Amino acid sequence: MRILYIAPFVPWPLRVRAYNLIPRLARRHEVFLLCLSGSAEEESRARPLEPFCRKIRCIRHNKSKGLLQCALALATPLPLRIAYFASREMQETVRKAVAEFSPDVIHAERWRALEYVPPNIGIPVLCDPIDSMLLYNHRLMRTGNWWERLVGFEEYLKFRKYEARLARRADTVGFCSRIDLEYVQQFAPDVRYVLVPNGVDCKQYFQKQPQEEEPNTIVFAGNFGYGPNRHAVRFFLDMIFPLVRRQIPAVRLIVAGKGAKGYVLGESRRTPGLEVVDLVPELRPYIARAAVAVAPITVGAGVCQKVVEAFSTGTPVVATRLACGDMPVQDGVHLLLADQPVPFADCVVRLLRDSEMRAALVIQARRLVEEHYDWEIVYGLMEQILLDLAGGRVAAKEHMVASGA
Repeated sequence: MRILYIAPFVPWPLRVRAYNLIPRLARRHEVFLLCLSGSAEEESRARPLEPFCRKIRCIRHNKSKGLLQCALALATPLPLRIAYFASREMQETVRKAVAEFSPDVIHAERWRALEYVPPNIGIPVLCDPIDSMLLYNHRLMRTGNWWERLVGFEEYLKFRKYEARLARRADTVGFCSRIDLEYVQQFAPDVRYVLVPNGVDCKQYFQKQPQEEEPNTIVFAGNFGYGPNRHAVRFFLDMIFPLVRRQIPAVRLIVAGKGAKGYVLGESRRTPGLEVVDLVPELRPYIARAAVAVAPITVGAGVCQKVVEAFSTGTPVVATRLACGDMPVQDGVHLLLADQPVPFADCVVRLLRDSEMRAALVIQARRLVEEHYDWEIVYGLMEQILLDLAGGRVAAKEHMVASGA
């Protein structure tokens, strides 16, 4: 099977879906990767994927152009998130790639990548938006900052029609959470939907040894270029961590991930016990150091990646219900759940003090990940969906070869 994989970004470890799926799909299939990039540095991130792709093409798209396109879209029905990434050059590159590569199926990751696929192209298309932008903006306009509420309101109104229209352009639409899937389904019920969760590499995020863990240590790990993570760490630092420190004065908090220093470095000067780590080669060592991982997500959609990574590493989790999406987790079995500051802080303190509870949660959480969220399992689901879509074209090609046509 030949797969044309289109992404509105350059896949790298923080873009977990493409970065983990492409090497696995390449075991049995040919992959042609087209992606949008903002700089030469971003394009260099694609190098680890070169051995797995027949060809990689990066189309440059600068920030100034994106902002101008957003400004022009303000008075139109076009959502700003779609407008920012609009690229005629990318659309033309997709047309050329179809002619050159003759793919059996197109995999468009995110709604904005689907905009690069010409209508009625004659090739089955899987759009893999992962999360619902409609649901994301619905939550943002209720819990974001004042300016985020304004943007969220505008984007929500636009995506009410636009997301359904996009869904109908694809042959199949995939989401990582049933909550997101059903939210879009109510506006476009006539579309074929599939559920493909995000995953974790259980070999990379292997279960930690007792000597790796440091007592009274909490970790918040993630990409701080992602708005929900910025909201979550602010919520934790302002509303929850002070409550934990009152009960455990020696507690430490590690905030680790891309953009962490730019966003919270100043906090380390006035918050005792706070360690900020940026641009780490991998997050697992910092997750393993902690006795408790936190996911106090208050804005967003889908399933929080930090939850499955902590589950896999063997660090017990305290999370909001929003962070877990539709994961089949049980409070007190796989993790502890709390949505408000006082109960959230109490759960963190309880876990820091109770090693037996931590050990019990870790066993069940790791088992859940191994059974449902390992990338090998997720890859199998995605491969079968793509095979089902491409089946007719692949069979026709095989028939032509067998008949000597």
